[in-house]
Amino acid sequence: MSVQKSLLPAVVITGSSLLVGCGSSGSCGSGGSCNVPPPGTGGVFAGTVGGTAAVAILANNGDMRIGVQNGTYYHLTVAPQTTTIAGSYFAYSTGAAFPNGTDSTTGTVSGTEGASTLTGTLTDHSGTTEALTLNDNPVYGTGSALANLTGTWSYTAGGFSLTATIASDGSFTATDSNGCSYSGAFSQIDPVYDVYGENHTLTCKGVQTTTFDGLATYFPASGNSGASIELLTDDSAGAYLVVTFQ
Repeated sequence: MSVQKSLLPAVVITGSSLLVGCGSSGSCGSGGSCNVPPPGTGGVFAGTVGGTAAVAILANNGDMRIGVQNGTYYHLTVAPQTTTIAGSYFAYSTGAAFPNGTDSTTGTVSGTEGASTLTGTLTDHSGTTEALTLNDNPVYGTGSALANLTGTWSYTAGGFSLTATIASDGSFTATDSNGCSYSGAFSQIDPVYDVYGENHTLTCKGVQTTTFDGLATYFPASGNSGASIELLTDDSAGAYLVVTFQ
C-alpha cells in the first residue's frame, strides 16, 4: 500500500448521506424552494454503483466524482451540458474491490441524465460492467456562494478525524489525526448550481506534498440536521478523500 493510501480514512457512505439538504416535499434549508435544473446540467446524487451505496457530484463542466461505500472512488470526465452521459474514468480502491480484482482501473461511462435520475453503465478496460443508478437531490438547484462555506468544519469516521477552517473567500486550512496539514481553496464553478471546485495541498511529516482537486456540495441546515459539506477529491495518482464535513 502506498504512503498516500495509508493516510486516507475509510470511506463511510450511507444511502442518505447526500439527502440532507432538501426534503421530499422539495423545500430547501430553512424555508427556500428548490429550483429543479433541467436535465443535462449536472447534479448531486445518491444511489448505487454495482448495487452498493454511493454518492456522486456532477458539475456542469463535465467533471464528475463518485464515492462508493465499499471503498471505491471514481473520477470521471463526461460531455458537459447534455442528457447523454458519455466519457471516461479512472478509479481507485482501498482494497481489491473492483470486479477485475485490482485496486485501480480505467474505463468508460455511458448513460442518461433525466429530470431526477442518472442511470448508466461503467465499463472497465477489461470489459467488466457495473450498473450506475443515481437519484438527484434538488439542493443542486439552490445555487452556490463561498460565504456559505465559511466556518470551522469537522469530520470523524473509522478512527480518522479532519478539521477544516474555511474563510469567506473559500481558502482553507485543515489538520487531521494523522498529523497531516492541508492548505487550499474552494471555488465557484457556476453560481446557479450548488457545486464547488476544490483543490488543496497535503503535507505529512513535513516532507510529503500531494496536490488534490475535487468537487463539493453545501447542504443548508434542515430540520434536525445541521449544515454540511460533502467533499470528493483525489490526487489523480491513487489517493482520494470522501468526507462529509459538519
